[in-house]
This record gives sequence, C-alpha cells and structure tokens, in this order.
Amino acid sequence: MDDWSVTTPRGLTDTVHDTLLELLMNRGLEPGSALRTQTLAARLGVSATPVREALARLEGSGLVVRTARRGYRAAPLLSSEELAQLVDVRLLVEPGNAERACARTDDGFVLRLWAAVEEQRQAPTGPGYTGFKHYLEADWSFHELLAEGTGNPFIVRTLDSFRGFVQRLHQVEEHVGDAQESVAEHEAIVRAFERRDPAAAAEAMRVHLRGVLQRAVA
Repeated sequence: MDDWSVTTPRGLTDTVHDTLLELLMNRGLEPGSALRTQTLAARLGVSATPVREALARLEGSGLVVRTARRGYRAAPLLSSEELAQLVDVRLLVEPGNAERACARTDDGFVLRLWAAVEEQRQAPTGPGYTGFKHYLEADWSFHELLAEGTGNPFIVRTLDSFRGFVQRLHQVEEHVGDAQESVAEHEAIVRAFERRDPAAAAEAMRVHLRGVLQRAVA
C-alpha cells in the first residue's frame, strides 16, 4: 500500500473523506482531474461505497464537481471573480452575525472568543494542508462561534454551508501566508465585543473579510 492507504479504524466514510480532502488540498489530485470511484477505491484499499459517499460530501464543499455522464471531477481552482463572489456572500452574512452576537454577549462569551483567537494564534501554518489544517479549523471555529452567538440555529447552518468553499481559499498552498493579519483582525472583532459595541463588531468583521479577499487575490 502507498501513502494513499486508509488504515485507521474510525468511521470509514469519514476516513476516506479526510484522505481525499487532503489530496485535493495538497494537489495530490489535480484540479480538473477525473475522480473515478473504482480507481480511488483500489488506491485507498476500500470498497466503492465509502468512496462514493465521501465524494458526495466533497461535492457539497465545492472541491468536487459532478456532471452528467462524466461522473466526479476535482474542481478547478477558484478564479479571482469566484473568490470575490464568495467573500461578497460572507459580507452579506457575517457582519450581521457579529453585530447580533455582540448585542447579546456576556463576559463568558468574550472569554470563549479570546480562547478561539488564541487557538488560532498557536496553530501551525504549514507545511502543506497536513501542516495547516488545524489552523483552518481554528480560524473557522471563530466564525462559527460568532454565528452560535446570535442564538439562531439557522444562521449557524447557513454559515456551515460556506465552510468547504472557504477552505478553497488555501487550496494547494504550502503555508498560510496571512495568519498574522487574520489573527489581528479577529482580535479587533473581540475588542468590539469587550466594549459591547455591536456596530464596531460588524465593521471589524467587514474589514477582516475585505482583507481576506485582498490577500487571496494578491
């Protein structure tokens, strides 16, 4: 077996999903390439069923696309226009999340935000997706926490639908290059929470998301 092999005993579909995700993020599966279920199953040493289930999950993230009569393919890299569209959607949702969460915050929630920022600060930023996946998880956890802070589960579900697409901002990178800027921008959001200033929290989130886009297309 080669380094694609699945050896862990945990949920097989989860394991196959994580293995394929890593390959897609590290360019072990080239953007635009065909993803044949039987070929992947043979390489991973599993049956076709968990591969099909994992590919269906990855389709929801945007990393995999499916077309009639052609099956699954690795999605092409996001264009600059698509990156801008992704951030535009987040700008419609996340400043409102920050504003609403700040309006109902308390000291305990502020401490949770600081803990999330600190986890992001301490997470490694490479090399490769294997090296920085914990950083991406910590980064996204901060945004998830703000959504939870609104008290609206539908907002949480809406934000969760963005997660896979946001991962693609870092597809095929060797290191996360904007970690320092991102952490500082998250800190600015938390300071607005400390002041109990919902409008400032919303504006700090707008500044953060615009910075994400500028750095992604630079």
